[in-house]
Amino acid sequence: MLRETVLASAALAVAIILLAALTGHLAFGLSLASGLILGSGNGYLVLALLKQGTPMVAGAMFRLVFITALVLIASLVFGVFVWPAVLGLAAAQLVMVASCVRQGMRA
Repeated sequence: MLRETVLASAALAVAIILLAALTGHLAFGLSLASGLILGSGNGYLVLALLKQGTPMVAGAMFRLVFITALVLIASLVFGVFVWPAVLGLAAAQLVMVASCVRQGMRA
C-alpha cells in the first residue's frame, strides 16, 4: 500500500509538472509536486514511529509538524510558492486514502 502511494504520488507529480509547464505556471506546478512527493512519505513515517512505540497522538503531532516544516523549508529553499506545496501535501494524503480504499475493496 505504501509503495503504491509513493508511485501514484510520483506519477501525479510528473503529470502536474507537465501540465503546469504547458500552461505557463511551472513554479506553481513544481511547488504542488514537491508537496505531493514529500507528503507521500507520511505512511513510512507512521510505520517508523509505531515500531518505536511512540504514542499515537504524539506521533501524529510529530508527523504534522515534521512534514509541514519540510514542505515550508523546501518552498523557501527552491523559491516557490508555499500554498501549492501545502495543497500537494494534502493531495498526497488523499492518494494514500484512495490506495487504502482500493486495497480494502480487493480484500
